[in-house]
Formats: sequence, structure tokens, C-alpha cells
Amino acid sequence: MVTFQNRNVMIVALSVFCMSLSITAQAANYEVVTSTKAMIARDTLESIDFSGIDNAAPYANTEMYTPDKMNSIIENSRLAEVVRDQDKCQFTADIEDRARIVKSPVFMYAWGQMLNQGICVREDRDLAMGYIHRAADDGYAPAMMQMSVYYERGMGIGKSLNLSEQYMHTAAALGSKIARLNWADMLVRGFGSPSLYEEAYGWLYHSDFEDSYSKAKKKYLEEQLKKHLPPNVIARNEAFEPDF
Repeated sequence: MVTFQNRNVMIVALSVFCMSLSITAQAANYEVVTSTKAMIARDTLESIDFSGIDNAAPYANTEMYTPDKMNSIIENSRLAEVVRDQDKCQFTADIEDRARIVKSPVFMYAWGQMLNQGICVREDRDLAMGYIHRAADDGYAPAMMQMSVYYERGMGIGKSLNLSEQYMHTAAALGSKIARLNWADMLVRGFGSPSLYEEAYGWLYHSDFEDSYSKAKKKYLEEQLKKHLPPNVIARNEAFEPDF
């Protein structure tokens, strides 16, 4: 279990970060995060030193989740598998603390998904939406992708195709490969504008995927985007890897 002293270290470090972004307390009042704000949020979180945090829990079969470990779990869609099935919910309180007290975006998103799906806790979709929304506006790409889906489908929130576009595009701008795949898919489906095709093609072309489904989808989307781009633009983006 995280000691009182070490927990204070986490709280102080991330509180400074949260205050610097002037984030409102109410999820309903959030403004859509811009690419610049999101990148600042990401870079600030990466600069925080978590090495002094004690990740050993008494009687635990594994170590507590670090931000990097939790992010990997989320990116690989293994939240329920790891937290509930593998680790038997033993770190539920720690995840909640890092979400509710420390306000770490990766743990706010994890906690929101746990509440949304009833993983180790009682399902509460309204509260889940608040945490996921906050994580998205704090610059966490997976949360942005989730908000994009919510806004496109009007799931638990007012339908807004414009906000759906903004969240997915920002997640793609942050470097999320899945977001770049999804953003290209949105463009092909009629979202955005032709002026964004070149950027999306460059992002997608230089993204590598391991699973067969994503590889096939990438190939299909690249072919669809090529239909809207002149040969010189295609060649330019394939020849030089962009500095994202």
C-alpha cells in the first residue's frame, strides 16, 4: 500500500500540474482541449519523477500499477483482464485514490472505465463520464478517443459531430496510433475537410500495427485517402517521416 508520505509526494507533484492548466472542477464546464494544451499536459506528466513511489503492497501478488504500466494495460484493452481477473481487484482503492485525489489522467480514465463497466466496483455511468471527460481534457489520448465516440453516437452526452472530430484529431496529434487509424476512418466517412487528408495520410503511413485487423484497416484507409491526394503529395509524405 502506498505510504502516507509517498502519497503526499504524488499529490503535491500532480497538484502543481493540475493547477497550472487552470482546469475547472465541473466536467460539464470543460472546454475542448486543443492540441497544444494536450501536448503540454502530456509533456508535464512525463517530466514528473515517480521513482520514489513505493509500489509494493502488503500481501499483494504483484506490484501496484505505475502510470506507464496502467497506460500499457489500457492501450492493449486489458483493463478488466488485469485489474479484475488477474490481480483480483486488490488495487481498486489505489486506482481510485490516484484518480480522485492525485487526479492523474491515466488513472482517472482507468477509474472511469471501471465505473462504467462495473469492474471491481458498482457500476455508475454518470460518475464514470465525469472521470473520462476530465482525463480527456487533461490530455490523455485514450480518453479523448472515448469522448469522440460518445459525442459521435450521443452516448450519455449530447451528440456533437464537431466535438467528436476535435477530440479524435487531438488524440491523433498526440501520437496515438489507434487514434490516427480512427481519425483516418472518420475522414473517409465524411468527417473533417479535404485539407486534413494529407496530414492524416502522413500520420497513418508512418504508423505500424501488429495485429492483422489494424494492418488491413490501415491499408484500406490509405487507399481511400490516396484517392483525394495528388501523386506528388503522396510521394512527399512517404519519402519523409514527419516530425510529430
